[in-house]
Amino acid sequence: MRDFAQKWSPVPDWPEARLSGEDWTAEIAGGLSQLLVSGALERAWGSLKVNHEVGLWGLAPLDLPYRVRVSRERALVVSPSPLELQPGWQPDGWAVTRADNARLILEIEGPALPEIIAEGTSAGLASGSPSASILFAGLHGVLLYRTAPDRARLHVEAPSMPYLWHWLETR
Repeated sequence: MRDFAQKWSPVPDWPEARLSGEDWTAEIAGGLSQLLVSGALERAWGSLKVNHEVGLWGLAPLDLPYRVRVSRERALVVSPSPLELQPGWQPDGWAVTRADNARLILEIEGPALPEIIAEGTSAGLASGSPSASILFAGLHGVLLYRTAPDRARLHVEAPSMPYLWHWLETR
């Protein structure tokens, strides 16, 4: 019987995985809490006390919780420490779901960052879009923003990360 698994690249050990190229490095950012918030977002922000919002190519703080806009009624809250919140529907018309394992966070850093991003997307980064969700390297729903002028974070659905990792390895 044929072993179809042999044709696929093995999935990297994400906590240890590192890539580097000419003027860039990439790794998975670990230790961050992720919560998906849906519904009446303005009411949710009053309860969650997350004041900083990041859109496409925006600059996020490293030491504070922030929200990354996915769509009009959905955002991902990212925090360096877990937020105390009961998942589920809230009486004010919004819901929260723990998403720590739903998306992996790829950090790409270095002077070649603009070139890599330009290869991955045709989105107008200077547009100031409130939504950070883009098509990147053929993947829908990738969230793209920065934590420093030469460091970007891409939130990618966990099952799609091996594909994006291979894309970076072979670019």
